[in-house]
Amino acid sequence: MVAQPTALPDRALAPWFPANWYPDPWQVAPWRWWDGTDWTPVLYGPYGEAWPTPVLVIPPFVPKGPGIKGGGVAAVGAAVGLIGSFAVAVVFAIATHGRIDVNAPWYLLTSQLALWVGFVGAVVVASRKNGTRSLAADYGLSWPRIKDLWLGLGGAVVGRILPLIVLVCIVLAGSGFGAPNAAAPKIVGVTPSGIAGWVVVILLTVVGAPMVEELFFRGLLQGAFTRRIGAIPALFVTAIIFSFAHVLNEGPLAPFVLFPMALVLGYLRHRTGRLAAGMAAHAFFNATVFVLFLVPAFR
Repeated sequence: MVAQPTALPDRALAPWFPANWYPDPWQVAPWRWWDGTDWTPVLYGPYGEAWPTPVLVIPPFVPKGPGIKGGGVAAVGAAVGLIGSFAVAVVFAIATHGRIDVNAPWYLLTSQLALWVGFVGAVVVASRKNGTRSLAADYGLSWPRIKDLWLGLGGAVVGRILPLIVLVCIVLAGSGFGAPNAAAPKIVGVTPSGIAGWVVVILLTVVGAPMVEELFFRGLLQGAFTRRIGAIPALFVTAIIFSFAHVLNEGPLAPFVLFPMALVLGYLRHRTGRLAAGMAAHAFFNATVFVLFLVPAFR
């Protein structure tokens, strides 16, 4: 080896390299190892070996709560459902020459079922792909108990207080409780007409929606968010998504009206570890809509 330099090179010349590696003063290779006293034959570059570098170890993901992975699957399922609902609207538009009655029973039924196909499909796919293939184990799906019904009733009352205050304010700002108010039914979210319309809307809102939406939002989504960010943040994030998901059907006030109830539903899922109480609360909450239709202002 040729004569070594008598001074240690300026470390500022290579601040981003591992300690003791410096530009090779003989230019045999780009970098040479300094052992603290002398230069060594250890080189790095086209004609030398690489220096030891720390191995990047990615720590394993530790779930922050119960739930299965499924946020991406949920997004795809929601998109499929929306596309299905849009396809139904297109078919009805063609069949009716552009005069779609959005309150027609068959349109309500088919468009809602198309949306729910995407929701339920996401729930099943996520369970099969990332879970145990059991909806009971992965999402807490079970038959309701008496306690669940009481919790559901109490939750529905708590969740309905703020929306009811909003409705009363709208009615009082209009013609009062004795006369129909055009804004109230839009806030309520449904305007059924005819016997068939009433039957379809009741089945969809009191039976179908509590089951499907609780499975999708509180079962799949809230569980996936709980696993990722923890129980309390997941509760609020899911409630926000749930509230804004109803804007298309229930208008721009839907997030404000539904958010309290969404928090109640999320809390019941978190507190009980199952979906039954939330499904009962969701059903009772929606059923109160039909009680409101007894008041002329809400018709």
